[in-house]
Amino acid sequence: MSKTCRPAPSISDGEWTVRQVVPRSDWDAASERCPACGERVDLAGPHYQVELDRERTSGPGAKLTRERRLLSFCDESCAVSWLDENGYR
Repeated sequence: MSKTCRPAPSISDGEWTVRQVVPRSDWDAASERCPACGERVDLAGPHYQVELDRERTSGPGAKLTRERRLLSFCDESCAVSWLDENGYR
């Protein structure tokens, strides 16, 4: 499965829905910046992931109808803080 979480989406349009918030530990050597605090998130270690989803606006004949974004956070408190700041809770 490909990762579609870079960069953090602009969510000001209100179309995004939170699908899940889960603790993760991928087997990936990559790292990302936490959208809440800006600290480095090592994806091989424990971290939290927020999955966002929205209906995709596309032309006639397009097969993909949904768009998904995965955001990686340092820990649960950063994920909750980001969700609160952006009106998802």
